[in-house]
Amino acid sequence: MGFLKKLFGGGAPKKYVDTQGVYFYVECANCGARVRVRADKQHDLQNSEDGGYEWHKTIVDSRCFRRIQTVVQLDAAYQMTSHEISGGRFLSEDEYLAAEAAAAKAKAEAAEAGAAE
Repeated sequence: MGFLKKLFGGGAPKKYVDTQGVYFYVECANCGARVRVRADKQHDLQNSEDGGYEWHKTIVDSRCFRRIQTVVQLDAAYQMTSHEISGGRFLSEDEYLAAEAAAAKAKAEAAEAGAAE
């Protein structure tokens, strides 16, 4: 019976946890588009002199395609200690999720209003 549960996934589904990625959230200063960016711990981060990591990235959003230049300093636990950004601003994960939820709600309400006409 245990074999069948393992095979067909009996029980509650497990939430995926990305242990190799560090996520950053930015908002374009020009159009307000929000972007979630993943940095791979093994390939995208550079070792810094202080024992932490550094990440350089040019981010392009999908709305106005302007470049957002970023440089992020991380400690050994992959927590952001400082950052520089031009052409946008960093968001916290909570800000990003709240803004995405609000945008999805507004889009759904607009679709309902269009269908009612």
